[in-house]
Amino acid sequence: MERRVRLALGILIVLLMSPWSSMVGPETDETQRLDARDVEFFSIRTDAYSDFVGTYESSDVEEERAIIAESRIGTFSRNGLELYRPLSSEVLEPRLDVQLLLIDNDRHIADVRNDLSEISGLEVREFISPSGLMVQGTFSAFAATQSVESVVAQWDVPLAMFLDDSLLDALMFEDGERMLQDEALRLEGWWDEHQLDVLSIADSDGNTIQQDLSQVAGIALNDVEHLDKGQYRGQFSSESLLDVVRQPSVMWLRFEPQMDIDNDQSKNHMNINTMRSYFTTDLDGSGQIVAVADSGLDEDHGDFGTRVVGNYDVIGDGSTADKHSGHGTHVACTVLGDGSKGGYAGVAPDAELYFQAMENDNTGNFVSPSLNYLLNSAYNAGARIHTNSWGSSATSTQGEYTSEAEAVDRACARDEPARVFGAADERQGRGDRGAAGRRRAAGALP
Repeated sequence: MERRVRLALGILIVLLMSPWSSMVGPETDETQRLDARDVEFFSIRTDAYSDFVGTYESSDVEEERAIIAESRIGTFSRNGLELYRPLSSEVLEPRLDVQLLLIDNDRHIADVRNDLSEISGLEVREFISPSGLMVQGTFSAFAATQSVESVVAQWDVPLAMFLDDSLLDALMFEDGERMLQDEALRLEGWWDEHQLDVLSIADSDGNTIQQDLSQVAGIALNDVEHLDKGQYRGQFSSESLLDVVRQPSVMWLRFEPQMDIDNDQSKNHMNINTMRSYFTTDLDGSGQIVAVADSGLDEDHGDFGTRVVGNYDVIGDGSTADKHSGHGTHVACTVLGDGSKGGYAGVAPDAELYFQAMENDNTGNFVSPSLNYLLNSAYNAGARIHTNSWGSSATSTQGEYTSEAEAVDRACARDEPARVFGAADERQGRGDRGAAGRRRAAGALP
């Protein structure tokens, strides 16, 4: 704090000692216009900053974190796990290949993470705010973490952390797992550089953890579809949900996302009236390809002309038609329709359209493919803008940060193509918050 105060005072002194002046030169119309708005001009000596004496540290602000990890099912602290909701003893069974570490404030959490990454047979899988790191590895690797400076607690992670809330709810009923048979579920693997289809961990003692997620999907699901790296969906066919999430290659098991198409509030959300009052432009989208992922597209609508550069079926129903709702055509016209049919032009009427059809024409259901696939395939086709007027139909997941958003964030962190696109609407992340509830201690390693 003292360093920040000194730095602020130093900059203030530099500014106060610098020569202030009005702009010198003939009075132009632009100067008169700015003067009328009481705009003050000033200049700073070019050597002012080089004369400033001091030091700069990249870590000049000490971390002040509560030594807890606020997960989706409860808060991990030095004392154990305090649950946010009732859970059965079965789902509180610890998963053998995963543990939760709490990191003290003595060192930056990024530095501790780097130290952990050097341990043979250990992978840092996830940060759980504000002070937790979820790690996966062998028993000898877990033992080695106890010698890492600033690791102050080490806890088992229950199987409940790898099931979404709806599946946990189902397990509260006596016939819950039987009722889940043939329900559409999505199975996801861990993240490394990308989401993993094949898990392979080995320590210096020769202990290994290896598994192919596709094999788990083949046993747990019927009619399996490989959506993207580390993502499968199908109809649940296993006798036990917990047997599925005990598998080391599994990061997450959830219901297939139920998507809802809706943009009747987009004008208000985007503050269009405010923008019209303060901003005008002659930009019309010329030279740009805009990607739209929605139900389908009526290419003969009339507002697109020859500007449709791609129209692709991304869910495998064999059709890109806008058969049921008309929502995809409506959205595409809002983005880049020229108004030749309806009389109202879209935002960028000269842009070209790359469309990705997501509605199953046989059922009318709106299906969610891999978001990573949607973004990167559009980018590779030349699109630098991707627009989506849909989200989760389940109000319980609206506004949450889930695995789709994580996919985009990880792509951004790797500086991959998806960095220029928008984020998703949800995450089933193990670090989501919840309301405080009953207290129960999970078993800790010594």
